[in-house]
Amino acid sequence: MVASWRLARRPTLKLKAQHLPWLVLAFGWLTTGLVCESQRQFNQHEHVRIERDLANAVIDSIRDKLRSDQAVLDAVVGLFNASGTVSLKEFTAFYRSLDLRPDTLEGIQGVGYAAVVPGGDRQAFERRAQQDGQSLFRVRSSGQQPLISSILYLEPNDWRNQRAKGFDMYSEATRRAAMNQAALTGLPALSGPVRLLQETNVRPQVGTLLYVPVYDPSAAALPSPQERLNSLQGWAYSHLRMGDLIDHAINTIRNPEKVDFAVVIYDGDRPQKQQLLYDNQAVAGSAEFNHPTWQTVPVVDRSWLIGIQLSHRNLSPTGWTRDLTLLVLLGCSLSAIAALLTRNLVNNHVLLQQALEQERVNARERALAATVFDTSPVATLVTDPSGLILRANPAFTQLSGYSVLEVRGRKTNLMLSGRHDAAFYEQLWQSLIQQGHWSGEVWNLHRSGQIRLHELQITAVLDGLEQVTNFLCTYRDVTERHSQEERIRHQATHDPLTNLPNRILLMDRLTHSLAIARREQQTVGLIFIDLNDFKPINDSYGHLAGDQLLQAVAQRMQKCLRESDSLCRLGGDEFVLLIPNAAHLEHLVELAERLQGSLRAPFREIAQVEMRISASFGIARWPDHAADADQLLHIADETMYRAKAMASPNIAIANHPSEGQRNEQHQDSPVLGLPS
Repeated sequence: MVASWRLARRPTLKLKAQHLPWLVLAFGWLTTGLVCESQRQFNQHEHVRIERDLANAVIDSIRDKLRSDQAVLDAVVGLFNASGTVSLKEFTAFYRSLDLRPDTLEGIQGVGYAAVVPGGDRQAFERRAQQDGQSLFRVRSSGQQPLISSILYLEPNDWRNQRAKGFDMYSEATRRAAMNQAALTGLPALSGPVRLLQETNVRPQVGTLLYVPVYDPSAAALPSPQERLNSLQGWAYSHLRMGDLIDHAINTIRNPEKVDFAVVIYDGDRPQKQQLLYDNQAVAGSAEFNHPTWQTVPVVDRSWLIGIQLSHRNLSPTGWTRDLTLLVLLGCSLSAIAALLTRNLVNNHVLLQQALEQERVNARERALAATVFDTSPVATLVTDPSGLILRANPAFTQLSGYSVLEVRGRKTNLMLSGRHDAAFYEQLWQSLIQQGHWSGEVWNLHRSGQIRLHELQITAVLDGLEQVTNFLCTYRDVTERHSQEERIRHQATHDPLTNLPNRILLMDRLTHSLAIARREQQTVGLIFIDLNDFKPINDSYGHLAGDQLLQAVAQRMQKCLRESDSLCRLGGDEFVLLIPNAAHLEHLVELAERLQGSLRAPFREIAQVEMRISASFGIARWPDHAADADQLLHIADETMYRAKAMASPNIAIANHPSEGQRNEQHQDSPVLGLPS
């Protein structure tokens, strides 16, 4: 607040002087903007003019090309009008006599004649064609229309055009519409977009067909559409590959602005995908084709929608050019430089005063941070990036037993307890490197030699370049809390009298052992143990003596077991022994006998009397006798009751269950008898 008050006391004259750089900048930018906007509008109008000129040039070139094609077809019509009947040889000779220039047929797949099949009699028509020299001629038609046509002649007679001979073009809707239009009007007609029969899968193009009707030359004037249709002999036609046709037309245009320009042509007056005739840049319908100049023009008897779009490299539709952009940058840069020079002159003194004031504020903040660090009740360390201790507060001295002088300059590993492996510390450092922080519990060594559990939080301190400059470590001693939690956890899973695992821990270990056994293809043994005649002892000598006897029995049996075995007390005088990887039932029987033998010696240290006790043992093994943990415990329990009803040594083994008994209660085998 003091710094802000001092900065607010600047003289009024200085505040007015600071407005000058902004005025210089605003004037320069305004002038630049006016000049550039005027030029941009001019360029925008020029862009539209060029696109229109190119569109007109494309249209004129296409019309010239189609007029040339129509002239060829008119010559074919003249041939039929002059001769009446034209043979294959006459048609071929006529085609060759035209002496066309090579570029005249550019884009024309062929010049042909499609005849009307008289009366729909295909066989008679085919015989005449075969007699005329086309031995393999066949009419290919669906035969669903009242009028059947067939391509009779088609030149040049190459392999592509041979694929089309005999085809009934009148059977296809798009072609039929144009053929009807030509026949009924007596004028040339152009079809919509089709796939030409001559096309293959190699660079296929959209095609159209130009039709000119051929009527009976002996007929008089044909004023009505019906009279024309009745006198119709066929059509002179040409196949037009739109790609080749329009490419050739565009190549004749002499305009330097056509470089990389886009031309899109649709049949009709709407840009519909299925009506696309030509697209030289493959941009139709895409976001790239976003500023074309459209024109709808009549072509023969149809309307074509032609879109022209200049390349951005030539002239942007918005009017922007590289020169205009440079002009904007130059004007803005010069204005900014002038403004900056003015600003630097005015603000040098102000910046110096602010720097001095900021340094005073930083000094006070550093003093405050040092005070907070030293008086914080949280144990705190500051290290360099390699873990070398730079600072430690008094709270850390109390927590670790080390003085500030002892830890300064040393690594944080001076408190390693040895309880964590190298992988633990590797994961800790990886978390610090990747995430910039780590938190968790760590066992550390106190200077006195005690091992204490600390809750540790480490945070990376970064500089302006996102590089680690320090690590901030805070410690909290949670040893007592951990010990209390461990006691509670132990009480929840152990019998308070014998300190053996209780039923909860038994089922957990049994489930875990079964999972391992399934994976490793091992077996798991379970022995259910119940003390014989324990109730009379409890009634005669009291519950205290009974409890002491249970403790003594548990201790004796524990001495007969391996570390991997688990002896558990279910309650009362019932115990369960879990034996992982019980390979042979004979070994389980031997173990039960050892346990029984350990109980034969009298218990003299209880109630100052000599007590004797025995037990009954029910043996079951997975997977021989049960499918899961609960069933295995149940089978062992039932087998124990079977053993209790027997004579000494009161040891029984469960039988193998039959297929029908897998999911039912299991019966026991005779005492000490192995499963049948």
